[in-house]
Amino acid sequence: MPDKPKIPDFSAIAEKLKQDVRRYAKVYCLQWFDDSFQNQGFTDASFQAWPKRKNDSSPGRAILIDTTFLRKSLSVLGEDENTITFGTHVPYAGLHNNGERLRVIQYVRQHHRTRDGNRYQVKAHSRKIDTQYPQRQFIGESKTMMDNLDKWLIDEIIKRFNQS
Repeated sequence: MPDKPKIPDFSAIAEKLKQDVRRYAKVYCLQWFDDSFQNQGFTDASFQAWPKRKNDSSPGRAILIDTTFLRKSLSVLGEDENTITFGTHVPYAGLHNNGERLRVIQYVRQHHRTRDGNRYQVKAHSRKIDTQYPQRQFIGESKTMMDNLDKWLIDEIIKRFNQS
């Protein structure tokens, strides 16, 4: 009497795949966002290079990289059953990623200034600072990234169900 073919445990395979997809997606997406700093631009459907600095005081240095604090702060902020939220805790990240305008009133206290050997009294005053930051997107939804994740998932499904 021939042996019955062994039926694979599809629910176990699917559960393991679900865990692996989440792990792979977290690592892959964080690497994708980190690559924006390496490439000096963001890839959505196509690559968009970041605008150059005006009045560049350090022309050899990469854009948005001074201390690499912003680059290293990218992480997974939250996740639930269906979504993974990526972001950063750095307060100025939104200014660069979205290209926002910053309007601030700066209050300067009274102090002394020495110029040409003479000491001057500077009165307390305020100044308005109005700065427009150009958009240099480094994190966000990317069509190319999602297509690559979909391709990996389909290949992984085919590979795992063929092994069973």
